[in-house]
Amino acid sequence: MAIQFPAGAVASIATLTSGSPGAATVLTNVKSIGGSAVTRAMADVTALGDTTLQRLPSRNDKGTLQITFYLDDTATASNQITTLKTRLTSGTHTRITVNLSSGSTIDDLFQYDGYVTEVGESEIAASDDALQYTVTMQRSDKY
Repeated sequence: MAIQFPAGAVASIATLTSGSPGAATVLTNVKSIGGSAVTRAMADVTALGDTTLQRLPSRNDKGTLQITFYLDDTATASNQITTLKTRLTSGTHTRITVNLSSGSTIDDLFQYDGYVTEVGESEIAASDDALQYTVTMQRSDKY
């Protein structure tokens, strides 16, 4: 189930270089974040003499997450989509940090490192009260 945010929730996006984030760009109108489940792959270690398959845990996969934004009809929204698409096409290692609002003084709520793998087109339906689009991010610590 997606984490739903109140109106005015913002995120920031920064390039990660050797683990340190660069200057952040604000991403406005965060609607929700679809959860990311960590999974563990299993390696097949069956020997020729075994009568059943044998497996051992191997690598962790941090998973993917989907961030949905409201799309307002402004230059800000257009620039935001361009920023995200540029990170997708350039393969930039990215940190996305989410907070309640730009004026909030509490610590950041969530922080995700990885690569943008999809920037969706606006989703339109008869019952929608606002346009929205979804960004998919593959979580990864590798540069």
